[in-house]
Amino acid sequence: MLYANQRLRVRQGACKLVKRSLKGPGVILARKNTEIAPHDVLGKYKLTGGFTKLNLAREMNIPPLEVNKYIKKAIGQTVYKGELLAFKKNLFGSTQIIAPTDAIFENVDRETGEITLKMIPKEVALTSGVFGVVESVDANRGEVTIKCLTTELYGIFGTGSEREGFLNIIAGSGDLVNASKINLSNKGQILVAGSLVMQETIKKALTCNVSGIICGGLNMDDYLSMATSLVPSKRVGTEIGISLVASEGFGLIPIGDDFQEILAGHNEKFAMISGNLGRVLLPSSDPDSILSCRKVSLPERQAQGVKPELLVSELKNGVKVRLIWPPFMGTQGKVSDIDKTPTTLESGISTYLVTVETKSRKIKVPYGNIEIII
Repeated sequence: MLYANQRLRVRQGACKLVKRSLKGPGVILARKNTEIAPHDVLGKYKLTGGFTKLNLAREMNIPPLEVNKYIKKAIGQTVYKGELLAFKKNLFGSTQIIAPTDAIFENVDRETGEITLKMIPKEVALTSGVFGVVESVDANRGEVTIKCLTTELYGIFGTGSEREGFLNIIAGSGDLVNASKINLSNKGQILVAGSLVMQETIKKALTCNVSGIICGGLNMDDYLSMATSLVPSKRVGTEIGISLVASEGFGLIPIGDDFQEILAGHNEKFAMISGNLGRVLLPSSDPDSILSCRKVSLPERQAQGVKPELLVSELKNGVKVRLIWPPFMGTQGKVSDIDKTPTTLESGISTYLVTVETKSRKIKVPYGNIEIII
């Protein structure tokens, strides 16, 4: 008998406790034991956007001291998105500066020609994002705990705390995604971004306030600069402002077929990503899943997640496996045959070969290059 590591990649139909929290001062509207749908409002809160700055001297091509001559609003006044902030008539036309958002005109810096706009707090509705049952409500902390049915995906590596957002597939499973594919419209999203994401792309995602990225592989140097260590126990708690999950490991590796199929079916739906656990949590989009949740009793303080450990299992015909060594690293298939006698490889190592049947071909590899996946 031959044995191989067994890795949990996908766990479907897992009933989990999901926390939804107000991101500012507000009020919780949800009630314990009520059934909720994704668009139901759990609470409302005030979101302050901070400040934004515009350099009018540069935009209008004028000296900083002349900026005040062309401003159409007084300090302290409210300006609305699309409203005229400054106007300068030119020889061949005019230059207009339009307010980018609703704000209060806070200040003018006469040395730089820069104006400061203080964003107006907005009332935001916190929606549930899931079908489930409200398990508990903490009005003081502004938290609602929901019991819902989920699918868990576990990648090889990751970094970053738990975040949420709507899934957006921006590339095919084997595509190399560069920074130009990400823009401000991706704010708050969890992006499915192909086979490899490099540092430049991650930085662009950070500036655009992307919640998370799911990809096939990461560059090892980039990963270590973010996660500090390859040892999971030393990574827990790492935080760079975005959560990343690499489904396959290091290098240019397409997202695995098991991940890609499930993610494609969940595109544009609410999801949660925890890089430190290497986990993506996909709440069920089936309204009937609430009935399943009603039948399950969970501890009040359910563990927020521990990455499943590798187990050891017997290699048998028909078992689903994943190849873990080049040149076929990340390829998935089923065992169709196991040699009964060992083969001596070019390296001089004697080992048993296993035939793996993939979607497109059969591959014969040493059994040590295989892990069983479930």
